[in-house]
Amino acid sequence: MATIPDRALEEVYAVPPADFTRTRNVRAAALAKAGEPEAAAALRKLRRPAATLWAANQLARLARTRVDAFIAAVAGLRRTQLRDPRAVPEAVQQQRTALDALLDVARTHLTEHGFGAGPAALGRIASTLQGAAVDPKRVDELRHGRLTEELAAPGFEVFADVKPGRLTIGPGGKTAARAAEAERRDAERRGRRDEVRRRRAREADEREQRARERKAAADVAAKEVETLAGQLAEARKRLSKLRR
Repeated sequence: MATIPDRALEEVYAVPPADFTRTRNVRAAALAKAGEPEAAAALRKLRRPAATLWAANQLARLARTRVDAFIAAVAGLRRTQLRDPRAVPEAVQQQRTALDALLDVARTHLTEHGFGAGPAALGRIASTLQGAAVDPKRVDELRHGRLTEELAAPGFEVFADVKPGRLTIGPGGKTAARAAEAERRDAERRGRRDEVRRRRAREADEREQRARERKAAADVAAKEVETLAGQLAEARKRLSKLRR
């Protein structure tokens, strides 16, 4: 698949969802004119983002410092989970605090633009933020607001590629290890629940899109019927006049 220029992605995901299609098509036409037809074709295939994905991308522009702090907190949790189980609760709390700070910005931004900002919407944003922050291929997209899809929240299994340090289990160490294991299981359950919510939200978006397309087609057909009815009435008038 052709690579879409980063600048083009940042531009199309910066605008509100209602303006996405128009901006995407204009940008794709510019790429085609500049001699990049494959990139233009790839850009045209991008679908209008849900408000939750749009809001997640807006954080790179609205709260860059908070995004960086969140990414750093996730990286810290990634190291701590395997190298020092006793410190996991504190690292988890730091990550959650950084995430909540971003969600506050997202909630305000969604509300200001007339979008719903309830628990389900914020849950989808949180999943995308966490999924991007643990993926080296996605971190840069998160930092620059050019994520092209919503992501699932990861479980602690994503940290398996980190080489663990030497652990010394002292007093309370077993309790901390059990707490880390419980947190891992909780994270996995949250990830599964978030994935189900994301799938249902995507299905709802697709149903809504199909309904809009059917309504648009029905409106076009109704106008065509109205035009034909007018033409038929005029033809009958002419026929009646000719007969007289």
